[in-house]
Amino acid sequence: MTSTIFGVSKNAIVAIGLLYILIICENAQGTEYIVGGKIGWDLDPSVFRWPDGKSFKAGDVLIFNYSNPFYKVEQVNKAQFDSCYSNFNPIKTYSSGHDRVVVEKGTTYFICAVPDYCGYGMRIAINAA
Repeated sequence: MTSTIFGVSKNAIVAIGLLYILIICENAQGTEYIVGGKIGWDLDPSVFRWPDGKSFKAGDVLIFNYSNPFYKVEQVNKAQFDSCYSNFNPIKTYSSGHDRVVVEKGTTYFICAVPDYCGYGMRIAINAA
């Protein structure tokens, strides 16, 4: 005889609980995005428009791939993003060539640390729900 709680078997309750945990874990991982797609983080005007049409969520991961040792990724504030200049005081600098950045809720700004490259399109703004 199977034990029940409020007329529902304990096995069913355990199965529902495990399913719930799996759903929570799946949502917590987030989606990984390669910034710039096939082009990557590169001196190409299409990089600036790469976020268009994407729905980012807090917990998603941005992957900045680049091989040029001069390309760096700087996380900056809006004023720095708009001016394409971090004043040598970015929020954070990434320089591995394969940088992984977890997206936080709100708008996050990134520019290339090489002078003038930001103005050529190496900058993105990510708005995450």
